[in-house]
Amino acid sequence: MIDQYGADAVRFGIMIASPAGNDILFDESGLEQGRNFNNKMWNALKLVQMWEARVGNAEESNLPVFAMDWFEQRLQHTRNEVAILMQQFKLSEALKTIYSLIWDDFCSWYLEWVKPGFEQPIHAEVYEKTVGYFEQLLHLLHPFMPFISEEIFHLLRPQTEDICTRQHAPIPTIDAEMVASGELLKQLISALRDARNKNQLKPKITVHLHIQTSRENQYQAIRSILAKQINASEVSFTQQPIAKSIVVAVEKDRFYLESAEFQETGAQRETLLKDLAHQKQFLEQVSRKLQNEKFVQNAKPEVIALERKKEADAMARIQTIEATLSQMDSE
Repeated sequence: MIDQYGADAVRFGIMIASPAGNDILFDESGLEQGRNFNNKMWNALKLVQMWEARVGNAEESNLPVFAMDWFEQRLQHTRNEVAILMQQFKLSEALKTIYSLIWDDFCSWYLEWVKPGFEQPIHAEVYEKTVGYFEQLLHLLHPFMPFISEEIFHLLRPQTEDICTRQHAPIPTIDAEMVASGELLKQLISALRDARNKNQLKPKITVHLHIQTSRENQYQAIRSILAKQINASEVSFTQQPIAKSIVVAVEKDRFYLESAEFQETGAQRETLLKDLAHQKQFLEQVSRKLQNEKFVQNAKPEVIALERKKEADAMARIQTIEATLSQMDSE
């Protein structure tokens, strides 16, 4: 298996399938997942190395400050999670947590948010922060996949020590609001991209995004990244519905994608009705769980708090969708 997949991929495949206290649920697909993970990190290394030659005098106004601040908090939050899991000998869960942080948050989101435009320079601060985050990720991963993490660590930039002897820095205080704002941004980008696709708006077509919300301040910090990720020429706030636009409901807020290329069909209403049915079913499941006295008595306080938040979020989304449908019917 090592000859076929590589030593780190085999380590990954075995540990990811070894939950604490249970039999090993080994499957060779886990080794393939480990190999794909190796490839993902190599590709991330190549991308960051390409940026090194493009470090220059990028405009300060275009600095992706939110992306850098968010990932710093997301990284420290995960370090804290992993430390607790390691103390409990939950090695498989710790590896899954690190895997998600690298594959999803770093490679799929953070690198996209800070990536410079075509043939544009990258600010030195952004490059240095990105390399620093990459090093910390490799340090976190090292006990599980020592060979590739050490190799990439030394290829990122000249090092004065090996990662296997490097000490972890103390975990600072974590800004939970910043972590939550990043999750909101990811949710928004996914929802708005999905709405564009369903309404056959090609990625190269620009849109004007209107946000109907009572919390403008929360969106100011993520405004530029949101515009870049959904190809919006402008992002503005509104207190009135925008006619002949694609309507997207997220939590208590509504988002209107306006474009000359958009032709209104019944697809929007159908999508909202499906989402409404899904949210009602989800709310019913969560409410049933919270009404179960045995669950409430035995569950940890943080688990109950999470379920109550899910319930509140589902109720808010249902209200937003119903109000949106009502507005569409009255037009």
